[in-house]
Amino acid sequence: MFTRRKALALGLAAPGLAGLAACGPNTAGGSGGSGEEGAGSLRLAWWGNPTRDENTKNVAEAYKEVEPEVTISLEPGEWSGYWDKLATQTAGGDFPDIVQMDEKYLAEYAERGALLDLAEAGLDTADFAPGSVEVGELPDVGLAAINAGLNAFAFLINPVVFEEAGVEIPDDSTWTWEELLDTAVTITEATGKGTYGMTQMGMIQGLFQVYVRQSGQDQYKDGAAGFDAATATAWFELAKKIQDSGAGPGASVSVEDSSRSMDQSLFATGKVAMTVAWSNQVVAHDVLVPEGVVVLRPPSMTGSAADVQLWYKASMYWAVSSQTANPDDAVAFVDYLVNSPDAGKILSVERGVPGNLTVREAIVPDLDEADTKAVDYLESIEEELGHAPEITPQGGGQFEDMLTRATEEMLFGELTPAEAGQRLLDDLASALG
Repeated sequence: MFTRRKALALGLAAPGLAGLAACGPNTAGGSGGSGEEGAGSLRLAWWGNPTRDENTKNVAEAYKEVEPEVTISLEPGEWSGYWDKLATQTAGGDFPDIVQMDEKYLAEYAERGALLDLAEAGLDTADFAPGSVEVGELPDVGLAAINAGLNAFAFLINPVVFEEAGVEIPDDSTWTWEELLDTAVTITEATGKGTYGMTQMGMIQGLFQVYVRQSGQDQYKDGAAGFDAATATAWFELAKKIQDSGAGPGASVSVEDSSRSMDQSLFATGKVAMTVAWSNQVVAHDVLVPEGVVVLRPPSMTGSAADVQLWYKASMYWAVSSQTANPDDAVAFVDYLVNSPDAGKILSVERGVPGNLTVREAIVPDLDEADTKAVDYLESIEEELGHAPEITPQGGGQFEDMLTRATEEMLFGELTPAEAGQRLLDDLASALG
């Protein structure tokens, strides 16, 4: 079941990449199927939903008109089994030529030599938005992957609940964390029992990273935790205030809500006025709210949008096997996926807003209202973006689960905010090794 927590995590923590160490530039593995099939044969693997599957099949079919001599074998999958399968293929020397990759596990594959440096291979990135190519770069590796679409973290507003409470939607260019709490408490108090101003956001990794960046830190620095115990404690104190003030629901309701399917969440059913999501999830939420959602920046500590410290996040990536038997063909197909307006019109914004600005301009006239909201939001924050954060280091893919456990134990009174902050740091240090 696709729950709210899964959506926010943009994928659950993957299993350990057993056997991945066997893959490297000097091994015999990687794209064994490609080599057997001969020149011009490629294998493309991705996870997704039926819409993404259909779009991907259509774009591969369209590519036949561009390169009729290239045969592309399609390997769709679901998130739940994708990473197990990919790890097994890697260990067995059967890594697909082109893979859809997630940020959480990019370093796991790239730093063990499984992925081609796309910049060195000649991928054209000249038309990409400033700061959007860097999200696929790793030290000592190069451009390990190119984003298939861009995201940024956002607050989603249900305007119907605000109207029922008689509360104005905040000005997201000036609101602070304190104003967020005050607004949420007012809505809770002005509406009926069981309706709240906001969801419990303490376990949401994306918003946690926004918060620590506003504190002058980040989730990671030099491959280790980039935040200290004091900042983590302050985060958990905020989560406790959401619960204790009545801005959001209590622990039991919050935990239950995070495990519900998106359409059954408190937000979608009109029981919560504010929630959070990545911008490529705007469309899914928009169709669930009768009057559509309003998309806002997160609050800042200073009351200035310039200090929100958002960044471009790749919703997902395209990567090429370092062992592909047909690197030129593989890179050429990735080039088509990210640089061709024709491909962009087929793929649309289902994988996120295109990083290539020429492609983005070509598809905007055909977008519906919900898709346009996602594009407009990214463009509205473009001048305010902070630096791109470090890509999740090896071992960091479990962070969302660590944050969730610490938050839930704190909300149920089993840990103080300070203890939860230290627990989070200790768990992360152990995972990173």
